[in-house]
Amino acid sequence: MLLALLLPLPAAAGHTWAGVDICAANRQTLPPGLSPGQLPEPRSEGARLLQSYCTQCHNLPGPDRHSAIEWRELTGQMSLRMEVSHRFGGLHGKVDVMTPEEKTVLLAYLGRNAASPASVRPVPSGEPGNLWQALGLFLLLTLVGLVRWWRNSNRRCPSCAPR
Repeated sequence: MLLALLLPLPAAAGHTWAGVDICAANRQTLPPGLSPGQLPEPRSEGARLLQSYCTQCHNLPGPDRHSAIEWRELTGQMSLRMEVSHRFGGLHGKVDVMTPEEKTVLLAYLGRNAASPASVRPVPSGEPGNLWQALGLFLLLTLVGLVRWWRNSNRRCPSCAPR
C-alpha cells in the first residue's frame, strides 16, 4: 500500500464543460498520461514546457508518441487552440500560451525525442476517434450548453419581479 503511494502519478488533465468531462469523453484519443519523471531528459527545459503547457488540456504525452514531422503539425494546431482558449475561454477555460521562444524550445525537444516515422502507427479506421464520433460529441455538448443557457436565461430574478 505504501509503495502505491510513493509511485509517481501521471500528469493528467480533466475539464468539465456543461457538466461533461471533456477528457473523460475523449479518453481513447488522448495520450495515456505519463509521470514527468518518465519523460526523456526529464529535467530539461523542453520537458518542463511539455508538462506545464500540454497538461492544461490533456494528459502528459511522451515525445515518442509522434514523429518530428507530426509534432510540428500538431504543435501548430495546439498553439492555435491555446490562443483561442486564452483569449475567449472555451472548452478548457482560459489557458496560458507559449512565447515564440518557448515554442522553439519545445519543438526542438519533441524533435530530438520523437518516434521515427516508421514506428508511428496510424489509428485504424475501425477504432473510436472517427469524424462521426467527434461530431456526435460536439453536438451533444452544444445541446447541453444550449439547454443550460436557456434554463439560466429564463430564470426569474426575485428583485426583477413586479411589485
